[in-house]
Amino acid sequence: MKRNIQVIDGAINSTFDVFEISFPNGRNVSFIDDFPHLENDAEFWFNLYSNKLEKSKVNGIHGTIHSTGSYVEKTEFPNRKESDVLNK
Repeated sequence: MKRNIQVIDGAINSTFDVFEISFPNGRNVSFIDDFPHLENDAEFWFNLYSNKLEKSKVNGIHGTIHSTGSYVEKTEFPNRKESDVLNK
């Protein structure tokens, strides 16, 4: 199922873009190293970046991928759900 996913990275000029991609059910948080096979997968990145959405037209964000350089700690999201942190 296609979902709107925001990508967070550590770049000082990051715009935290939103893309429409398939995303694992039951998750709303992922880290790029959760998918080690994708880090060097040119087809995945081409598909991701070719599905960029205009934020002002997005009707909801369904999840987040923390990319290289994100300051978020994976240990805070053991089940890859925002509720892991929100309910602490």
